[in-house]
Amino acid sequence: MADDLKTLANWAKELDVNEKKLKDAAKALGLEPDAKKGVCAYYSKASAQKAAKAVK
Repeated sequence: MADDLKTLANWAKELDVNEKKLKDAAKALGLEPDAKKGVCAYYSKASAQKAAKAVK
């Protein structure tokens, strides 16, 4: 797994954004995970930042 792919929970910590709000924003924007492993969804930094921008 590439280092730049993380779960939204990890991106929320790194970007200093509320985890639930980040997940809700990603869902509202219709963002699809860049990779999936089992039930875990991994997003790129660009996708996470797009959702974080919608939160702020």
